[in-house]
Amino acid sequence: MVAGRYRLEEAVGSGAMGMVWRARDERLERVIALKRLIIRPGLTPAQTDEARRRAMREARIAARLQHRNAIAMLDVAEHDGDPCLVMEFLPSRSLSAVLAEEGTLPPEQVAAIGSQVAAALAAAHAAGIVHRDVKPGNILLGANGTVKITDFGISRAIDDGTVTETGMLAGTPAYLAPEIARGHDPSRASDVFSLGATLYHAVEGEPPFGMNPNPLALLHAVASGAITPPRGAGALTPTLMSLLRTEPVDRPTMEEAASVLALPTAPLPVPAVEPPTIPAKPKPVFPLLNRKAPAATQVVPPAHQPLQHPAQRPAQHPAPGPKRGVLVLLLLGVVVLAGAVTLVLLNATTQAPPRTITSTTVVTVSQDPPSAAPTTTPSPVAAPQKITDFSSAGRLVIAYYGDGDPAQRWDMLGPNGKAAFGDQNGFQQYWGQYQYVASRNANGVTSNADGSVNVPVDVTVKTAAGGEQTAKRNVKVILAGGRYLIDSDSR
Repeated sequence: MVAGRYRLEEAVGSGAMGMVWRARDERLERVIALKRLIIRPGLTPAQTDEARRRAMREARIAARLQHRNAIAMLDVAEHDGDPCLVMEFLPSRSLSAVLAEEGTLPPEQVAAIGSQVAAALAAAHAAGIVHRDVKPGNILLGANGTVKITDFGISRAIDDGTVTETGMLAGTPAYLAPEIARGHDPSRASDVFSLGATLYHAVEGEPPFGMNPNPLALLHAVASGAITPPRGAGALTPTLMSLLRTEPVDRPTMEEAASVLALPTAPLPVPAVEPPTIPAKPKPVFPLLNRKAPAATQVVPPAHQPLQHPAQRPAQHPAPGPKRGVLVLLLLGVVVLAGAVTLVLLNATTQAPPRTITSTTVVTVSQDPPSAAPTTTPSPVAAPQKITDFSSAGRLVIAYYGDGDPAQRWDMLGPNGKAAFGDQNGFQQYWGQYQYVASRNANGVTSNADGSVNVPVDVTVKTAAGGEQTAKRNVKVILAGGRYLIDSDSR
């Protein structure tokens, strides 16, 4: 029994600073988690006092954060002179335990986990708290799908005094941001990188810098910032690589990370009739980011239809009017008369034996100007549909202005969107001038009369020379053949 009311039932975890128990609050008759401080043998009185102050600081910081995806701090009790942290109990398994058993997780599940963790960390950052130890062991997966982050033991409140041992490196090396390994102070951007490293581990089976047992070699690899793009992340790859950018200023905020990670989980509406050229297949959880362009006939807009020679389409024009028929008869009469006169003259001036003259008369009637001729609009292969799922349009725009494969981004464009670049070579040449492309704030979507939508978005580009620009763009998105496509100039 701790503090006269908390009965310890089962040890559920341990760390460098304490052991966590499932316990029962006898007074309120509820299950709680209780973290008892571990005083390591051989500590000096000053070090023991510092450990106690650390535990109290963790309690103060955790109590400032109230979020559905963070373990709540309920109370601080004292037992044998040591503080005991009383926390919410979540029946769960840590992400590290799940990965140890299963190896890897599907990208869509990893994104769902990451979005909940990022939401809690965004709230922590808004409260001035940097976690500093985001890793699989500190992420709890509830049986009902709830995900919560815990253990603010080495967290730092920006406006709170720090308690740091001399020479101590805060965090777990395998998930540290490069700037921390280089000796810089932890920041909100460092948490973003650690979250990316955690999600990378979940889809790849190991952290981005490996699991070298030599901590100095591992820190050297972390400091380099060189990351091999994941092979099992699929459509999640661009998002992961944005979280894992080497320079802190190039990473998205935690709020932006939460927004992007949450987007792919929303399902797309199923079209009423699938085009026959698209093979039926199960709808993925990542409907926009990992959907390949179907092998369907490309839609050619009316402005780009090749003109046909009149002789190839006589049925498209009405019969000549009376004036045109009179003109043709007069021309034929002139030609026949000229032929007869020629025959008479030849017979009169020569004594050669009579011969048969075979002639071919070609009458060419000039075509009326295109503006005067009746026109027909070709039917597109897949007629545009009305967009009602604005979030899907926003996800497409975020995915397009990202670090994805150029060929995949090209396939996100509709006919007019592709025409703006001329061809795929022009597309790659244009975007190749930038070191990276990022986007955010794809919201405020508005509908158009033709069923398409306009998506405003903030796009940031950085050139190889280091120049960075952010501009607001208004992107038109259409829905054709069950696919969302950007159909405006997206440069």
